Amino acid sequence: MKRLERVEENIHFLMDAANKPRVYIRPGEKLEIETIRADNMYLSREKPFFRDHDHVMSVLANPVTGPVFIEGAEPGDRICVKIEDIVLGDSGNEGYYTYVPGQGVFANPYCPEVFPPQTEWCDVRGKTMELHMGGRSIRVETEPFIGTIGVAMEHDVTYSFYSSKSMLGNVDCHYIKRGSTVVMPVNVEGALLSLGDLHGKQGAGELLGCAVECDGRVTVSVDIIKAGSPLWFGWPQVNTDTFIGSLGYRNYSIENSIREAVYDLIKRMECDYKVPFMDAYMLVGQCVNVEICQMLGEACAAIATIDKKLLEG
Repeated sequence: MKRLERVEENIHFLMDAANKPRVYIRPGEKLEIETIRADNMYLSREKPFFRDHDHVMSVLANPVTGPVFIEGAEPGDRICVKIEDIVLGDSGNEGYYTYVPGQGVFANPYCPEVFPPQTEWCDVRGKTMELHMGGRSIRVETEPFIGTIGVAMEHDVTYSFYSSKSMLGNVDCHYIKRGSTVVMPVNVEGALLSLGDLHGKQGAGELLGCAVECDGRVTVSVDIIKAGSPLWFGWPQVNTDTFIGSLGYRNYSIENSIREAVYDLIKRMECDYKVPFMDAYMLVGQCVNVEICQMLGEACAAIATIDKKLLEG
């Protein structure tokens, strides 16, 4: 199995078609990708805080590893990235969760109060981890997932901190975990896939502005859906053995993010499972699961999912 190591030449911050591929893989071939923490290894117990959002951006936060060139992927195709495995903290570095003044769900103008910075550290290498509250430890289950995964766009260059319909990017969806498949558009030859921003734990919406951030390694395999496929594709998708899911995101509007995700899910039911649109809408009204991935002022993302058993009977 090929490996993409966490060395300087494999780490980048821009989803850019001009980035040189770091590894080439064939459809179905497994690849192990090593990542570094979202803080770009800036924080430490001796230097535990960010002053504000500008400070975060100044250290080139949210690095990703790649890009990966998928042989045979051409513009107009889709790639299906299967998350085969995620191992957290393999480098021995601690994970952390931090509050950055001015970030999170209480960022201005939503809340005039400015809270002080705070950082907690944790070992993410086991099946459980310790979080901290009021001087005591709380043991919770570790839930590894990928916060940022995306492809290069044809003309635009976007910082990996952000997301878009044609790139995917930083959506912090906790379903992008072992066993799931992420479906994304191909905008340039080879797709140029990158990923990073691994999380050990996160509540819905990443309301703090930060999850349990950690490094690790991810094993993926990639298949291609060629252009012209009758399968519906509007927004990026996250699918598992038990459900199909559609993502949606609109800056500054979680409500419109949810609308995008739900509409896309209904169109998938109509096109891929031959359910009339209104019948699908009626079923979604009773059986859909909608979750907030991000709700951080500008960054808003949601996912709508429905059980496959309801569609395959």
